[in-house]
Amino acid sequence: MRFLICTAFLVFSGASLAFGQIGHRMICELAYEQLSASQQQRLDALLAHTDFDSFPPACVWADQLRGQEQYDFARPHHYVNIRLEDQSITMEHCPDYGCVLSAIKEHYALLQQDSQSAKAAESLKFLSHFVGDLHQPLHVGYDFDRGGNDIGVIFMGEVRNLHGIWDTGILLQLGFRDYQASIDRLRPRLNATNVQQWQQGDVLDWANESVAIVKQIYAEHQPGKPLDEGYALQHQDTIETRLLQAAARLAWLLQQLWPEPEAG
Repeated sequence: MRFLICTAFLVFSGASLAFGQIGHRMICELAYEQLSASQQQRLDALLAHTDFDSFPPACVWADQLRGQEQYDFARPHHYVNIRLEDQSITMEHCPDYGCVLSAIKEHYALLQQDSQSAKAAESLKFLSHFVGDLHQPLHVGYDFDRGGNDIGVIFMGEVRNLHGIWDTGILLQLGFRDYQASIDRLRPRLNATNVQQWQQGDVLDWANESVAIVKQIYAEHQPGKPLDEGYALQHQDTIETRLLQAAARLAWLLQQLWPEPEAG
């Protein structure tokens, strides 16, 4: 089950960033808003060890490390691959050199041990980014096509790849270029009912949500059929829900790292 890839498409295949800068920034801004004042102070103190003066841009950092040899170890930590016949994902899908599942657990564990140093600040940046990656469905994608990177499509008249459409293409088509307006529109969905529902389970549960979405994406994919605005609208609720779930769950992880003292 492989698809022909045209030469022009190859230009785009290496440039995919999960949810792009817009999505990662949005996830972290909405997560930050859910923290208490004291938890925000803890996070801000960690950011003081970095070149970032706010949380959202720090969450894009892990996508800006290409070409820096000291961070080559993290390249496979943005994703995890499954086989076409797999119906679910387990930790056994994670290679010895790591994947997004093990990376989230590793950086969370490091922050549990140390939440004040420059090393902890680096783990915060990685953790926050990888939680976002996990919720972009094609970062829990098939190994045969590198999570959709090798599937060329025409989206809105441009040669793209399936992975890139889910990273940024759909968001941009839905108007997410207007960052603040998009934040304001989505924020009400982070109500108590939704947050309580989403802040359950663990990394594997969240990854298997992505697997279910990937199955749906591929079931409806028609090779050679151009994709237009209708494709973005069809998947609007899915991609917006994944952004919100990532924000709620990142906030939950940080809240557990820095629990509020019990009253009384």
